[in-house]
Amino acid sequence: MSKFAFLEFLKKETSKPYFEVLKKLTMLPNVTPKPNRVFFAFKNFDFDNLKVIIIGQDPYPNKGDADGMCFSSNATKCPASLKNIFIEIKNEYPNSTFETFSLNYWKDQGVLLLNSILTNIEGKTLAHKNLGWELFNQNLLTEINSCYSNIIYLILGNNARDFIKNIDMSKQIIVYAPHPSPLAAYKGFFGSDVFKKINFKLKSLSKDEIDWSTKK
Repeated sequence: MSKFAFLEFLKKETSKPYFEVLKKLTMLPNVTPKPNRVFFAFKNFDFDNLKVIIIGQDPYPNKGDADGMCFSSNATKCPASLKNIFIEIKNEYPNSTFETFSLNYWKDQGVLLLNSILTNIEGKTLAHKNLGWELFNQNLLTEINSCYSNIIYLILGNNARDFIKNIDMSKQIIVYAPHPSPLAAYKGFFGSDVFKKINFKLKSLSKDEIDWSTKK
């Protein structure tokens, strides 16, 4: 049995008063991602193989872009932040290939793709900030951190940095970079070598490195 059981955690959190607001948010007509994808990052995730947690901000605001995992997308056009992630990966690993905009292949390798806010409104950014998702995810990470050590956290941008301030990270490894959005990517994300840094740390822990390509 896994040290961390997401469904047990979810059952516990959904019974708390604060979660009543979140239930209503997921049922709004213009919410993104679709209600059945809100917790997709955790679906069939092997927490005992958890290597990396990437902290994003909130779901893509464009209709159809968000798929329940941060930066990942099932859209036909690559979202701008993901495009910049691919550019940086290609700079670090020139042989990388990207067959899809979905990052499910990363998930299968032990990368938890977590937005600090799990829902958004189409056409807006941070529409659901400070309504309860941050508390949900802080409780989640606190419990995960109590079960495992030497998780590599990739913290992208100031919102993600602020989000983890009240979480005990003393047994974990933090890698920080500016957000890959078009507004911030040129302020230090490009050239950061964060994906190589993560693999170097994984190798030092005798863990399998992440293949940062994407596959269908």
